Amino acid sequence: MTQRGYEFIDRIKRQVDQGGLEIACFPEVANELIRHLDSEFVSVNDIARIVTHEAALAVRVIGMANSAAYRSGGRTITDVRSAITRIGLRALRGVIFAFAVMQIRAAQQLRPVQYRIGDVWQRSTIVATFSHLLASELRVEHRHLDPELAMLGGLMHGVGKIYILAESALYPELADDGVLLDDIVRAWHAPAAGKLLEQWGLGSQVAEAVSGHDGADEALRSQPTLADLLHAAMIFTELRTAPTDLARHLSASRACQRLGLFRLDPAHVLQQIAGDAGSLDRVLL
Repeated sequence: MTQRGYEFIDRIKRQVDQGGLEIACFPEVANELIRHLDSEFVSVNDIARIVTHEAALAVRVIGMANSAAYRSGGRTITDVRSAITRIGLRALRGVIFAFAVMQIRAAQQLRPVQYRIGDVWQRSTIVATFSHLLASELRVEHRHLDPELAMLGGLMHGVGKIYILAESALYPELADDGVLLDDIVRAWHAPAAGKLLEQWGLGSQVAEAVSGHDGADEALRSQPTLADLLHAAMIFTELRTAPTDLARHLSASRACQRLGLFRLDPAHVLQQIAGDAGSLDRVLL
């Protein structure tokens, strides 16, 4: 590893230890909205006013409200306030982050890592879509698995990777060493994500899901958690084009067994994602 590589790792470690992480090129309007959402005195009118002034964000919020996941046969919504009321503040956080990532991906100074950030985000939106759908399908049995929290968990599971990739743009030589950069992302994305989720006030359930989904199958708990759901969504994401392998992995997974996924037909889930349920992914991407 070069001296610059060591310097980058030291920088990431220091920032994670100190807290107060900021993703490079993260739009200020997104930060403003996050601060408002963290306030106990927040009102839908205040939030709607800020969103309305940012046209690209307003379009995404209205698009989310009119997606199959939220419309449920209701009328088409054309104004931001009604859209926020329909989707709720939890889902709104996801739309805000989707808008922020769109801005990050367009930032000229992040050009060396734009394609990597795009890959992480594309996967995150697919995982979020599966998470939301699975939580909705399992809601009767597991009412504590909220679909909006599940969607947030899916979106946020890659936030640490996006943070590190954006920071690496300050070290252009790292972009030419994909193996080293991948190793650094793998080692540091989880603690970075933990800090960011804490700063953004997303709550312990989402933070625990993001940090614990990798070890969900090794966990000895009896009740399913959001981490189990996120783990299942990742299996669907990885194997969505290989139905036979998908069914085998789902049946072998302890996390999926706790969720009771054997009661769901994987082919039916995939069919829903290919149809109306997939509209959520298109709005977020």
